Amino acid sequence: MEKLEEAKLVYGMEEAAWALGVSSTQVRNWIRKGALKAFRVGRRVLIRREVLEEFVREMEAGRVTT
Repeated sequence: MEKLEEAKLVYGMEEAAWALGVSSTQVRNWIRKGALKAFRVGRRVLIRREVLEEFVREMEAGRVTT
């Protein structure tokens, strides 16, 4: 997860997709399935940096289905 900036607290779907190396559609699907937690601010869907880091750990452990 070296792509994540330490100073940044939240990421949009496009930024999260870039950091994870997947498409924004995949990120959206994970959010819809409840595998990746996100929240809304107005029309924007945001994901906390800590949530992304935990998500990667879960994926590495094989606990997230893609």
